[in-house]
Amino acid sequence: MPSPFPVPVPPFPCWERRKYRLSRQVTLDDITVFLGNEELYVRETPVGRVNIIHKYGLIELHCIIGEPEIEIWVNPDNGAYPSEYLDALLSTRF
Repeated sequence: MPSPFPVPVPPFPCWERRKYRLSRQVTLDDITVFLGNEELYVRETPVGRVNIIHKYGLIELHCIIGEPEIEIWVNPDNGAYPSEYLDALLSTRF
């Protein structure tokens, strides 16, 4: 099955892309919880509406409601901290 994120669009130059397969599909409630006090950005694509959540300059989550995969962009200059933050964030929902 093809990826729902066929064209990578990095938020900043040199950020690294990662894709995560989740235990279930992303819901609107998941996006609301991940969003917190951040602003939601949306990009329309041929495969659906990509919900973009930028978290504190560490990571950016790209989620499509109904997909069991998310695309994550991380700032490699921050060492292991973005990975630890992402693990904690995902463990709250999946």
